[in-house]
Amino acid sequence: MNLLITGGCGHIGSHLIKSLGKIHNITVVDNMLTQRYCSLFNLETPIKFIEKDIKDLKSKDLEDIDIVIHLAAITNAAGSFNNKEEVEKINFEQTKDFIDLCQSMSCKFIFPSSTSVYGVAADIVYEDEDKFLNPQSPYAESKIKIENYIKENSDCYLILRFGTIFGVSEGMRFHTAVNKFCYEASLGLPLTVWKQNYNQYQPYLGLKDAIKALTYFIEINQLSHKYWNETYNVLTGNYKLEEIVKYISEMMKVKLNMVNTPLLNQFSYKVSDEKIRNVGFEPDEDLKDNIIRTLRTLRNLK
Repeated sequence: MNLLITGGCGHIGSHLIKSLGKIHNITVVDNMLTQRYCSLFNLETPIKFIEKDIKDLKSKDLEDIDIVIHLAAITNAAGSFNNKEEVEKINFEQTKDFIDLCQSMSCKFIFPSSTSVYGVAADIVYEDEDKFLNPQSPYAESKIKIENYIKENSDCYLILRFGTIFGVSEGMRFHTAVNKFCYEASLGLPLTVWKQNYNQYQPYLGLKDAIKALTYFIEINQLSHKYWNETYNVLTGNYKLEEIVKYISEMMKVKLNMVNTPLLNQFSYKVSDEKIRNVGFEPDEDLKDNIIRTLRTLRNLK
């Protein structure tokens, strides 16, 4: 199939293009503002690369494209409070126009959303019950707005609410809990932990499980659209920060800086992935193994 991946040089995209490039024809779109040129090094198969913002894409760029995987976005939830206007412009306004372009070209649309759209006190939350939606940041709000726009304006779509990503890739980022803590611990820095958050459950997703989920639905698409036009939670597991710190401390000495800070997400909850499991997808990553792999990647830092 012919796949177009926006944000293809980022944390998820840099691993995805190598995985899917073995099977499908890949076009990558990235504006390279993050300078992740290393994501394009040593590709095993040829890909077409377009260095553009999504707002500058034209119909000719999407000719013969079967499926679009839209990863391009401002992704820092905590940082989105400081650039709300930019988040609104890129994550909503420009993405909305891009969805219209994809629809005009009859491209199927996969949107990796985020479990940050949840924010209620609950034992467990489900993707098909709106009562659990309570976004706690401009980033999460933009995800909900685009989800709704997709449902109203796309003929064939898939919304995957990803847990917080962890794991090693060429274009990996370090502003989310697991990777950030591994980086700080490798430098001998104290891990800054919000006291109220330490024992709260949050959903996390290993990078390979994220790739596996995307690949799974692309393969299903080749056989049937039965499971499309749906929203699915995708996660490796629900974990506490306490567990993440414990696994890191088994590998090296860890200092904790416990602080009282206004919470980005005020509630502890577990996210259900029963729906995606019921269509045949099962995650198989292990949090501890990924932490070990990340720490080994950073092993020569001082």
